[in-house]
Amino acid sequence: MIKIFLCDDEAAILNRIKELIEKEIIIHAYDFCLDGSFDSPIALLEKMRTCKDRRNIYFLDVELKHPEYDGFLLGKEIRSIDPNATIVYITSFKDLAYKTFQYHIEAFDYIVKDEDKLKDSISECLQSITLRLQEERKDPVECYTFRSGDMIRHIPIDDILFFETSSRSHFVILHGLHQRIEFIGNLSDIEKELGKNFLKIHRSYLIAINKIDHIDLKRNIVRIGNSECAISRRMKSELLKRVNQ
Repeated sequence: MIKIFLCDDEAAILNRIKELIEKEIIIHAYDFCLDGSFDSPIALLEKMRTCKDRRNIYFLDVELKHPEYDGFLLGKEIRSIDPNATIVYITSFKDLAYKTFQYHIEAFDYIVKDEDKLKDSISECLQSITLRLQEERKDPVECYTFRSGDMIRHIPIDDILFFETSSRSHFVILHGLHQRIEFIGNLSDIEKELGKNFLKIHRSYLIAINKIDHIDLKRNIVRIGNSECAISRRMKSELLKRVNQ
């Protein structure tokens, strides 16, 4: 069961949203439970840190009047504790989507504090969350998860071509089908984490074996996509063994 948490420092709005969510859970028999409604971001964060469950749903007021946290800073802190959280913002203003990019929050939805539309907005939001969760459960995607700067990244393993050591000390570069991301890491540790489908063929390269396009043993290189990765002499036989398995 997925837990829902609310945070809004306006008591009337907080109670109204709580009431509407509880009704939707009962009417549609959602596999959700409302586990806490808070008028303080600190109280919510304290609750989160004692809660073992992750991937929860959070409805957050944007305009929190707290000295440390507005809704976006709270969302950023929630994302660091619960990386797969579903965050929904409740706001008096419609055009704040750009702010979530600034804070790297990846909000699921925005609900405007309009009493005439609030019920329908919450109902549609919960339906959309349910559909997304059903799709994820039906077709699970295995991901490699790591921290890049202030962001927690989840990259499908099947999208990864290879990892390369960076010119920056203690950094590596993930080369994927759709992205190139630099982050703090170590190729040997990543190889242990990802398992037999990846092989460190050189001190500078960890490759996805199933993404190899061509092996040139004379030049000691592997071609993956539009890139060439060096093979060390001692890894040639292991590479061929893995490819032929």
